[in-house]
Amino acid sequence: MSTFANSVQPVVVNAYTEALCIDCQHFFNNQLYETFHKLGPEVMDLNIVPFGNARLDEISQTVTCQHGDGECDANSWEQCAVEHAIPRVYMEFFNCLEHALPMGHADDAFPDSVFLGCAAITDDLDDADLQRCHDNPMMWWQLQQKYAKATPEHDYVPWVLVNGKKIDEENDNLLEVICREFQAGGGSAVACDSYSSSSESS
Repeated sequence: MSTFANSVQPVVVNAYTEALCIDCQHFFNNQLYETFHKLGPEVMDLNIVPFGNARLDEISQTVTCQHGDGECDANSWEQCAVEHAIPRVYMEFFNCLEHALPMGHADDAFPDSVFLGCAAITDDLDDADLQRCHDNPMMWWQLQQKYAKATPEHDYVPWVLVNGKKIDEENDNLLEVICREFQAGGGSAVACDSYSSSSESS
């Protein structure tokens, strides 16, 4: 966790993702998870939106996902986690799923035990609340509508905005991008020291 000297607004990071997506997994494992743990919520106001390239049919109230019904169901579990926990908590749940779920197409939903098992090892995430959220058809549809509306036009996933500005998820260093935004707003964090203007001039 970072320490900081200035009471400034954290940098808003919106990550638009979907389950079973190998590129999303790569970004999560190699950048997002580590960066969040280094910076913490004082520096990084993280919002994960698990919907991605899914499509809603408002008439039939159904969802079609790029990676099949397995993705749609996994997205629903992830949405429920976001609804019921703060980023510090749901990031651990997501981290578990990134290792528990196979990436790629899945015609069928994965067993509930996969998701409840990840919830069980995640501190402060109530697996019963998660199950109720997932199993409630009305709640399910409301969340699909909510996350579809929250997902902007995009060319691919993961689609990541830092203070509203698109970054290159494959080539940009997320930690550096966030640190420079935080410093530009007057913030100071130990994890960002290597990106400070003073360190560059030394």
